[in-house]
Amino acid sequence: MIAKKGRDVYFFICNYLQCFSFAFSRLFDIMVLMYNEIKNKFSMPLLALLVGASVHVGNAAQEQLTLPIGEVQEVPEFLVRTYPGRVVSVAQVNVIPQVSGEIIDVGFENGATVKKGDLLYALDHTKYEAAVKNAEAKVTSCKVELSYAESSYARHKKLVATRAVSLDAVDNALSARDGASAKLLAAEADLIVAKDNLRHCRITAPISGQIGTTLFTEGNYVTPNSGILVSLVQTSPLRVSFSISNRDYLTMFNSSLENLEKHALVTLNLSDGRPYAEKGQIEYVENVADERSDTVRVYVKFKNAKGLLKIGSSVSVTLSSNTGVLMPAIPPTSLLQDIQGPYVWVIDDAGIASRRTIARGNLLGDWLIVEKGLKPGERIVIQGPHKVRKGMKVVSPSKKN
Repeated sequence: MIAKKGRDVYFFICNYLQCFSFAFSRLFDIMVLMYNEIKNKFSMPLLALLVGASVHVGNAAQEQLTLPIGEVQEVPEFLVRTYPGRVVSVAQVNVIPQVSGEIIDVGFENGATVKKGDLLYALDHTKYEAAVKNAEAKVTSCKVELSYAESSYARHKKLVATRAVSLDAVDNALSARDGASAKLLAAEADLIVAKDNLRHCRITAPISGQIGTTLFTEGNYVTPNSGILVSLVQTSPLRVSFSISNRDYLTMFNSSLENLEKHALVTLNLSDGRPYAEKGQIEYVENVADERSDTVRVYVKFKNAKGLLKIGSSVSVTLSSNTGVLMPAIPPTSLLQDIQGPYVWVIDDAGIASRRTIARGNLLGDWLIVEKGLKPGERIVIQGPHKVRKGMKVVSPSKKN
């Protein structure tokens, strides 16, 4: 059944094409006969009139188009960029015990704000106090030995002149004096170590900031191998770090830290979208770029007076330049758009129009920034660009003959 219907369709199409071919052939024959008839009946003057009319129509098609033409201008664009940022601490300390001992006191509450020098932990200091006294006693003993050795050496030097003692005895006295001096230095070094160990029985805050959760409470015995007792971070001031693309760094600040510090305006939006009132100050820029993302990390310092910024939280960083960057600009009326993208009609020195595809930027008042495709000083059609076609001659109304 299906095969039969297919044959019927095939024959129908063949008959249709055959009829169409025949009709076209007849129409061509009729047109040839009409041409011969006109050729025989009309005189040469009439043919000349027709030719002249066709020439006039052609000249009309080549007439120049009069439209406003203007030059591409250069205007300052105050570039604004937004980047994701992260709040980081200026200083962070992991508190680790330097001596061994039992914790007899914890001087802070978890999460509290502490000042530099505040007591964090107190370790049992009994044996360290004893070690200091023992070291002090050794120092005193060595001083006595040294005093006797110096006096003995002085006496031997006098007696050797009268040959009451031998030179060997003098050398022995000198050796005893130098040995006593060395013992005193060693004893004094032991005293320094003993005092330092005693000092480390009181663990104090090395910086001001917010303290974390203690991992060892009162009664625990800790050693230098126990690891971190607690972490302490500085909360004021804080840093916000973000990565700026190399392209923006070049365009906005010419890859100069000095320009970045002078001309950059940095503001923040908190994670809930609220603007952060404090203004940031550029602190420094990393000395190398990230080769994977072609970005440079920038660090900005904030006072964080109210403590709204939390270390590790994410923020939105808005970076702008207060000087502006000179960019090509055109009137918005000169821009056209099609499937190939935005474009304008550029007029060369001979007045001939050619299409130029551009990369459009931001709209600044009466000007549209052009990021790519045009240079300042080039002439373009600024009104009525939809009337222009490729190769058409366009003149400004002021230059119309």
